Formats: sequence, structure tokens, C-alpha cells
Amino acid sequence: MVSSTMLSPSHCSGQELADFEKLITEAGAVDPVGLTQRIRDASRLLFLRETNGEIVAVGALKHPVSGYRTRVFAKAGIATLSDQYRIELGWVAVAKSQQGRGLSRRIIGDLIRLADSQNLFATTRADSRAMRLAADYGFKPAGNPYPSGRGYDLVLYLRNAGESGIDDIASGKV
Repeated sequence: MVSSTMLSPSHCSGQELADFEKLITEAGAVDPVGLTQRIRDASRLLFLRETNGEIVAVGALKHPVSGYRTRVFAKAGIATLSDQYRIELGWVAVAKSQQGRGLSRRIIGDLIRLADSQNLFATTRADSRAMRLAADYGFKPAGNPYPSGRGYDLVLYLRNAGESGIDDIASGKV
């Protein structure tokens, strides 16, 4: 059985922060430069743990600085929207040995429920399964795919506050 813990980074132990960083680094979709500080600057970190305490999946809600948001939205060709989406859902990572158990869906759902009254954005690889799951929660692709600088394209996804989908999924209607 997997349990969920959501914490402010300031309430995490040094080991929890290191384990969080290790898991998202192993997923390979994040620039490791400055990652430690970006994790500490996040709003909330979500940890999914096995009964033995092993962290098997993570995700976060982030409050990225204005410059980063502006760049992301500009690269997608919709710069004028960046101030309307101040919270980023990101760093959804599941240990390779735990994939296929629906943990990404659980992470995304838990994080969205926490921020349901706010507009959210997320970026991911154009071929990412995680954001196809997030579409069930009201995220929609926005703008145009753009080069990541790491050899693949990124897609910007937006979710408006209170967007439908969560209740339908929770009740089993979707």
C-alpha cells in the first residue's frame, strides 16, 4: 500500500529533499543545474511511499519566478498569458520499478485538488504520458511545442481554476 505525504520543502528532512531530487533526476527530464534550490523554493512537495518508507513517486506545486514563466509562455507563443498562470505542476516522477501502477494519476490528482482554485500550468515532453493523464483533470495543450534545448520538444499545458474533470474521475465517471 502506498501512502501520500504533502509537505512544504521547509518541513522536509534533508534526506527527503535528497530522495526527491534523486528520483526526478533519474527520470531525466529536468535540468539538474540549480535543481536543489528550485526544490527548496517549491510550494509543496508530494511524496508517495511504500509501507517500508521507500519513496516511490514524487510531484510538486511550484511558484516559479516571473522571468521563467514569461520565457516558457513566450517560447510557446502565448507570452501574454504568463501572469494568469502563476503556479506550475511539475516534477511528476515515478521510480522505474513502480511504473504502471497509476501513481502518476494519483500524484496529479492530489496536487490539483490542493490548487483547484488557482490557474495552473505545466510543461512536459511532447511524448509524455503524464500530461495525457492530466488532460483528464482539465489540462489542455496551449500554444506551440518548442525546443527544450535538451534534444526534445516541450509542450505547455494550462488548467483554469475549478476546471471540471476531478470530481468525475474521483467518482469513477471518467
